[in-house]
Amino acid sequence: MALLVFGTPEVRLAYVGVMRLVATANGSRPFEGDRAELVKKFAGLLGCAGCHGFSHSLNFSSLLGADEPWPDGQAALATIRAALTTEKDRLEAVHAGLLVAMFSPEPDPVAVQTARWIANALDCDDPLAANLEQIANQNAAAAKADVFRRFLSERIAIERGVIDAHMERHDLASITRPAMIERYHQLMQDAPAGSLGAEMRAFYNDAHFDVPGTPGSPLPVEFLGSHDVHHVLSGYNTTPQGEVYTAVFNAANASAGIGWLAVVLLQWHQGIKLGVFEPVHSHLDPEMMATAAARGAQTKIDIYSAQWDWLSLLAQPLDEVRAAIGIPPGGQVATGESWGL
Repeated sequence: MALLVFGTPEVRLAYVGVMRLVATANGSRPFEGDRAELVKKFAGLLGCAGCHGFSHSLNFSSLLGADEPWPDGQAALATIRAALTTEKDRLEAVHAGLLVAMFSPEPDPVAVQTARWIANALDCDDPLAANLEQIANQNAAAAKADVFRRFLSERIAIERGVIDAHMERHDLASITRPAMIERYHQLMQDAPAGSLGAEMRAFYNDAHFDVPGTPGSPLPVEFLGSHDVHHVLSGYNTTPQGEVYTAVFNAANASAGIGWLAVVLLQWHQGIKLGVFEPVHSHLDPEMMATAAARGAQTKIDIYSAQWDWLSLLAQPLDEVRAAIGIPPGGQVATGESWGL
């Protein structure tokens, strides 16, 4: 998981504390509005009775009220540092802080700066946090390109230099070899009724999308095909909101980090163009965000990994694939419903 920390009560308190610090920009803003609701929903997810190894619910009320829980930011950081003793927990807490910062409908330099201040204090300052701060402050073209290229290289396990060269030529789709495209299209065509592949055909037909690998497709099949499989398996549609909820699901399911979630939140929530698609603004529901994270965290296999063999599953029954992977019920599109918008 890259978006959730499950551990002792102290670890979870620190995690929620990071989210609150970013939501209030280190106590300089009231704890209210959608950012506060997002923190409360994640706190409920982390503290619910019976969900993650505790027989009773955890009490986060000291972090969720209107009054500031710490006398100052340094006191908050001291408490958080003492609880987050592993690098993994610290990094996931930083990711949660960045999620809160990017949840603002417009770029929020103060919130992103707070998240990066926390990252530095926890010795977890990574290039993503630095890039997000640049983008929030300046809408910097170089930082936007770096976020997208680094994400794509990580996502499909292709060297950064190859990504850079293909982007320079504006032909990212040609990263996919013709034999891979032919195999994918044949598997889709041959997939029997009720299978994952058959549902993928319905997905493309209902959403009026070309099958990845079709001439004019903007991204490699290795990414776009597996991403569309994520939509179908998790049940989130292709509205801007559905793109974000799918990315939150991925971020809680994956071990790789929140690179794709950052791209999606900037592009389909804050309206900042990073990749090959046109950006839009969208309103997000805090409860749907937390639910998507919970479902991703409960999924047993890292389906975001470049090593996950999604092609081999196209001929298998959809319900059996979901059960084997451990995806909980939910999403926006129930079985048998249209993927159309």
